[in-house]
Amino acid sequence: MPHVPGGYYLPFNISHLDNFQGIINYDSKAMSLEDRKHYINFQSQSGPCITAFVYNTPVAVFGCVLLWRGVGEAWSLFAEEARRYPIAMTKGAKSFFDSCQISFNLHRLQITVKTSDKRAVGWAKTLGFESEGIMLKYSADQEDTFMMRRK
Repeated sequence: MPHVPGGYYLPFNISHLDNFQGIINYDSKAMSLEDRKHYINFQSQSGPCITAFVYNTPVAVFGCVLLWRGVGEAWSLFAEEARRYPIAMTKGAKSFFDSCQISFNLHRLQITVKTSDKRAVGWAKTLGFESEGIMLKYSADQEDTFMMRRK
């Protein structure tokens, strides 16, 4: 991973969400902050999860929900500050998801991305995901999402 001054990764802990600005971007705007924390914590307990820090401030969380043997669903959340480090975040995510595929012998790693979020769709493609189709009204706020799998 490229060096970012003050940057490091730790295994996810629920306390990381206390100072994490990216929680406001998690799913539906209608969800309360406590509901968002609950769901992120639940996801983090369903597979490997790490937090990226810059100068002791959490800027991103990467996770992989292990759905069943051989299949995982990748997810990530970012604070706006993480966007200042696009190469590091991309290489960090690639390394994390590579490790998940290898460690858990995944034959399928998938991700859902809102069709309206062009930046997220482009980033997913950069990480090696390709669209398999559209799931109508799939998100909590009833937006359409792409089902994407890693090549």
